[in-house]
Amino acid sequence: MKLLFAVLILFAPQITFSQQCNCQLNFDYVVNHVKNNYAGFNDKIKKGNRKDFEKLTSFLSVNSLAANTVDSCYVLLRTWTNYFKDNHLRVQLDWRYRKKYPEVAKRLTLQFAKPVLRPPAADKPESKTSFKVLDDKTILLRLPSFEWGEKKNIDSLFTTYSAELKNAHNWIIDLRGNDGGTDYAFSAIMPYIYTNPIITKPDEYLSSEENIEVLTENLKDDELSKAGRDFLTTLIDLMKKNPNQFVNPSGKDNFEVKFDSVYRYPNKIGILIDRNTASSAESFLLSAIQSKRVIVYGENSAGTLDYSNTQYFNIPCKDFNLVIPIARSKRLPAHPIDNIGIKPDVKINVEEKNKINFVLKAMEQDKK
Repeated sequence: MKLLFAVLILFAPQITFSQQCNCQLNFDYVVNHVKNNYAGFNDKIKKGNRKDFEKLTSFLSVNSLAANTVDSCYVLLRTWTNYFKDNHLRVQLDWRYRKKYPEVAKRLTLQFAKPVLRPPAADKPESKTSFKVLDDKTILLRLPSFEWGEKKNIDSLFTTYSAELKNAHNWIIDLRGNDGGTDYAFSAIMPYIYTNPIITKPDEYLSSEENIEVLTENLKDDELSKAGRDFLTTLIDLMKKNPNQFVNPSGKDNFEVKFDSVYRYPNKIGILIDRNTASSAESFLLSAIQSKRVIVYGENSAGTLDYSNTQYFNIPCKDFNLVIPIARSKRLPAHPIDNIGIKPDVKINVEEKNKINFVLKAMEQDKK
């Protein structure tokens, strides 16, 4: 613990707090709101680790009195949220702070950044959504993100290259570095992958008072679709009727997704992943691997999917954002993914210099 605090106070503080940014006040806010609203709290804090957790919390609470800079308080808050090992649960620097102090923000962010897989220079994935013909049978789809803004790019690609996609015998989908976004982003892909009904597990939501307040506030968004508004209204009503419980707005333990037809092509789909493939990209994988066409290549994915539907809470200091997942998957506890990841069917050594070519050759040798 002494070593930890040494890190806090030695980390070159540069930006001092204004009067309203009291670190102890912000620490208490984070602790109370995570305990009350985080869907994974009671799954993560159990009898076996409760004493260690409470010891860490007490230690950081005391030392929050001395954390009188943005730098040191951010490190302290992140140290506490990182205990849960859930990348969806976090304190982050507000965009206005990052814009005003870019170098400080970069340095603080790097202090907690996960080690990023650096591919060999000859194997650097494209940074943009793209389509490429590899040979007379195989096309390559590069999908670096499933962020909401990428949905229109993915949909446009599938419209532009519709004929090529429908006639290609083999596909390679490169998901390396795709850290997710929204499941809606990959909706255009699923009809091509589909061979049989896809079973998915819904989420259940923690109906705390503050979670209800946050979702109610979301209803004020003018850009919210009718379907989104209807879903939120139903969810909020259900949460109000069942306070401080987990509620399942679908009322089902499983969903079965069916399409009207099965496309003739592609015959085979190779999906390339790495340790940075996360969140909604893993959600895509869970559906895709149920297809008879799909083989997954690479290494275990990131493992960031069990707790989702992240919401922003108004932490007292405006230099920070508190982000809390308020839902958990019905896969739990039987089939966790967090900090485990999804295992590929075919492992590729990280030092392989041309992973796309590796997948291409493997698919050529696969005679099924």
